[in-house]
This record gives sequence, structure tokens and C-alpha cells, in this order.
Amino acid sequence: MEPRIAILGAIKDEIAGIKQEMQITHTLRWQTGNAFVGEWQGVPVVLVRSGMGRERARRALVEVADKWDLKEVISIGYAGALDPSLEVGDLVVADKIIEKNTSQTDQDVKSYSLNKEIFNTTAAVRGRILLTVDSIAATPQEKKRLREQYSAVAVDMETSALAGEAEARNLSFVSVRAITDTADQELIDCTHLVEEDGDVSKLKAGWHVLTHLGDLKSMIELRQHARMATANLTEFLKPYFISKQS
Repeated sequence: MEPRIAILGAIKDEIAGIKQEMQITHTLRWQTGNAFVGEWQGVPVVLVRSGMGRERARRALVEVADKWDLKEVISIGYAGALDPSLEVGDLVVADKIIEKNTSQTDQDVKSYSLNKEIFNTTAAVRGRILLTVDSIAATPQEKKRLREQYSAVAVDMETSALAGEAEARNLSFVSVRAITDTADQELIDCTHLVEEDGDVSKLKAGWHVLTHLGDLKSMIELRQHARMATANLTEFLKPYFISKQS
């Protein structure tokens, strides 16, 4: 079996740019996620939509690592900025992941060092800390507090679980996150609109707009930010995969 690079994102939009350009040979589906198997930029890959949250991300990596010979794991997706200098669409390649659970004390916080040097580029913020949490950091005040407490530049909800599973399996791991909300931006929590498999429910989204008309402008803005983030993620990864062509 030819070794593959696993690319994992939590929701449909995060992996959409790569999926659109892939040559997909077959698809694996399970309750909370999908894996698309084929080639991207001439390189064998398995592209995974895991669903949101650490446990779903971890289970998705277990699912594909047990079925395919993986040589690298790349976590992609969106992140909220904690560093005020980061703008929408900026990319963060972290050299350290910190995991913070709501129930943890500072002494229980987990951390992982990453292989960021696989990307020989200056197109992203690097050498920084990415913080993984178990609930949305929605307000500028919360983002400021997390920044001060952990010195992190950005925050997400999946990466630490993937880093831990990759480390346990001795797999090379890197995380690339694109900023969708700035440090001073109030973020609407839309996690309830996302189904278990990482796809946004049009029915739930429509109902939310009807019952929360004041959120419509922010939701449209966030959608625009997500599209920019997806495009930047996809373009950033292309040169690396082209360099891997045999």
C-alpha cells in the first residue's frame, strides 16, 4: 500500500478547496465524518472531514490511520486570532500546541511541539503557540484573557487531539490554521448549526436567521471570511504538495 498524507479539517468548508481539486477514487463514511481518498497535486492523500471538537478529530485520525499507511498528518482549518496583529485570512503554522480544558488547572495543561519546518515558506506566521480549547472563544475580552494567560496567537477546537494521536503513532504532524475572526471581533457561536459530520445544516441556519435577525450581518461577514481562509489554506499547501510529486 502506497503511503499517504492525511489532511484533516473539522467542517466541510475547511477542506472544500482541496476536495474540489482532488482526483477522488473512493469515499469512506462513518457516523461523524468522511474520508476522501485519491490524489491532490499528484500526491496520494486521504482528505478527512472529522466533525467539530477534539474527540471527533481524534476518532477521525484513528479511523484513517488504522486503514491506510500514513506518512504525514496535516491539520487544516479555521482559527480565531488572539494576537491583535493577525488579520482575517492570515495563516498560522504553529511550533507548539497547548490544550486547555475548562476543568483543567494550569498544572494539567497539555502541550505538543510540531514539525513546522516541513513548510519552507514565509507566507505564514510561524514559531508561535496555537491554543486548543473546548468551547468557542467568542468575545474580545475572552480572547485577550487567553492571549495573556497562554501567550498564544490563535485558538481552535481540534488541533491538540490530532497532535496527541499523531505523536502516539509516531507520525509527522503539522497544523496550518487560517484566521476567520480577529482578536477584537465579537464572534457568533454557530457550532449548533453544524451537524456531527461537519456539514452546516441549511435548515438550522435558516431557522437561526429567522429567529435572530440581528445576527444576519455577522453571519454573512463570517461566511466571507471563511471563503478567504479556505482559499488561502489551499494555495498555501499547493507548493508543498507539488514538491512531493514523485
